[in-house]
Amino acid sequence: MKKRLAKGMVLVLAAVLLLTVPGLVGCGGGGAVELPQIKIGILTDFTGPASFAVRPTLNAFMDCLKLAVADGTIEGATVKFYTYDQRTDYSRTPPGYVWLKGQGVVMMNIISPTDRQMLRDKFAADQMPVFGSGPVEGEASVDPWTFLGNASNGEEMEILMQWVMDNWDYAGKGRPPKIGHKTWNISSGTYHQAGIDRMLAWYPDKFSFAGVEKSPTSQSSWAAEVAKFKDCDYIIITTSGPQTTTFIKEARDRNYAGVLLGCQDSFPGYWDLVEGAVLADKIGTCYDMVFSPWWNTDCELVRGAKRGVMTYHAGEADAMLRASGGVSGWMYGLLTVDAINRAIGAVGGAENLTGAAIRDAFLATNLSIDGYPRPLKFTDTDHVAVHEALVYKFNAALPNKWEAVSDWIKARSAQ
Repeated sequence: MKKRLAKGMVLVLAAVLLLTVPGLVGCGGGGAVELPQIKIGILTDFTGPASFAVRPTLNAFMDCLKLAVADGTIEGATVKFYTYDQRTDYSRTPPGYVWLKGQGVVMMNIISPTDRQMLRDKFAADQMPVFGSGPVEGEASVDPWTFLGNASNGEEMEILMQWVMDNWDYAGKGRPPKIGHKTWNISSGTYHQAGIDRMLAWYPDKFSFAGVEKSPTSQSSWAAEVAKFKDCDYIIITTSGPQTTTFIKEARDRNYAGVLLGCQDSFPGYWDLVEGAVLADKIGTCYDMVFSPWWNTDCELVRGAKRGVMTYHAGEADAMLRASGGVSGWMYGLLTVDAINRAIGAVGGAENLTGAAIRDAFLATNLSIDGYPRPLKFTDTDHVAVHEALVYKFNAALPNKWEAVSDWIKARSAQ
């Protein structure tokens, strides 16, 4: 165990050296004054199977805070990041949290709902505010120390199926659309299916459901699944990475001609893999829902995210401007900068900053961001900033590949 932790710490310390914002500024009369450091811990998969999707999100989160220091938006302090790579090995989650807490961090970004669920009983005891992506589906109560950027896996499915209802020609077709669900046999697959089940219960006459196929994360051949769904008008895909890629390839190779629907983490974040494996004229019709504007939207949010990419990742810009996480991650950063600034004001300076002060500031959030249809806020009963999403259609002719085909759609659970 000690050996494993030591290896993790070496990786983390290397990441810190790369990610830390310089903490010294020149002072009149010579000499340097060390400013207070705001220490933020990040616990996620940096090198494992989920890393391809989460890295753009967390890069944008960190870039937003680094630029806030550089621009003077965060005054009188620097920001230092400590990172721990759990590699989607959940046995690494508890020791990773302990290590980060030991570095004196005042808040954490833990993007995975599964990680947060494992650690939930620690946040209040440690007075550790945590920012993340979406909630655990069906969570009975709001964790007072956790604040989330976007809605749950189940709400993703509510939004997708609402879009199907809004666009299916019931009168012309004379029947409801037939839908199948391809997922994997881990918690996220169960959570996504829960949202589909809710929509089937709420609108029993609006869909014909062909069932759900849950596969191991190692599976790469899909003859049985494609055969089961061959008559579906839509197949919802809620896997990610190579599994999504191989399924799309096999479905099209086996002449499935229907529509493929993706969620936040299934299509755009891995689309380079899809285009590398599937001939352009065989990809067919694909749609995706995303909780943020896409890179081709002219708004303050996207302009900020692009600035972060060009400032810190110019050599990777082409790939990063096609990934789905960068804009969402920038939103996470803006919410965090806003909360930190108000917390610093409340305690009289960054040197007095505490986790409790940051938690209180998050809870009072009411931030307008150009790019979203309403101010983003948290309440005592709702710690999710965004319950709405846009649906995009794949268009190979566009530089950023995706074009919006809907207005903002709010999940029914949140209405």
